[in-house]
Amino acid sequence: MNPQEVIRAYNGSDAQMAEYARVAHNLLISDLTKFTTFDSTITAAFTTQFLTAVTNAETVVADTAVIDIQVQKTELIQTAMEKAKGKYADVKYFVQKAFPLSVATQNEFGLNDYERARKSSTQMIQFLDEMSKACVKYQTQLVAKGFTAPAIAEIQTIRTELQTANTNQEVFKKQRPKLTEDRITILNTCYEYVVQINAAAQRVYKDDYAKQKQFVYNSSISTSNIIEFSGEVTANSTKNVGTVAFSTDNIFTFRNVGLVPLVFCLSTTNEVQGIEVAIGGGAALSKSSEELNANGTFILVKNTDTASSGLYQIEVDN
Repeated sequence: MNPQEVIRAYNGSDAQMAEYARVAHNLLISDLTKFTTFDSTITAAFTTQFLTAVTNAETVVADTAVIDIQVQKTELIQTAMEKAKGKYADVKYFVQKAFPLSVATQNEFGLNDYERARKSSTQMIQFLDEMSKACVKYQTQLVAKGFTAPAIAEIQTIRTELQTANTNQEVFKKQRPKLTEDRITILNTCYEYVVQINAAAQRVYKDDYAKQKQFVYNSSISTSNIIEFSGEVTANSTKNVGTVAFSTDNIFTFRNVGLVPLVFCLSTTNEVQGIEVAIGGGAALSKSSEELNANGTFILVKNTDTASSGLYQIEVDN
């Protein structure tokens, strides 16, 4: 049998479902005798198991470890990339000093390829390797102009740091679907108790409509004015995901629920403008309208990855 994708068994947010599950558990406890009389398996032991499922679900909702790990790994890549860019600037200085009249020699060090490499950690790893080889080849001339041998050797150290950070992130990307699946399984287990108790309540309170309704999970109930947007943005593109009336009270929560980095912004046109909010895979960030772009009404999401699509969720609390 082929494995099946694990998906959420309920509508609404995880937090909303977990919150209602605890309410349902408390309702069950308050009238347990009636439930046990109707269904002998719904006992005190059953309520303990139900409570455990609720607690596990609440822990999953509150647990930001997966997001934190993703952010941490992204930050390690960014740190290594900054070191690589700094090292390139040093190399460029000494190369132009040593070979001021030879563009061909300068290009052996990658001066004509840097703009491409600086946009991708994968390309930067290769770029550093080629730059290191060129520096070793012309080490005598570079040292004569003041570029030390340890500074040249550091290129490979930075390359190794970047390669390790990049590899670790790619491994985590492969592992993350399993981590997400495990979390969904825990949440679905909790919801199964909610469904079972609701079904029993409809019979226990067959003559009491008000009590029946208490046990029905309603994902549409909301006490705040939240507008939600979610979807996919294809590789190397910018998407207008929706519009909102400008208000200084608007709070935007941007979530990157995919793997590739995304950029969020509030614009007055279909072009990226104002403050660009870059968010790595699995991370989230909140900003007010005034922090983003005064008078902006278009919500844009930009995916700079050239190969993979990105996934986003946006909440606007007004």
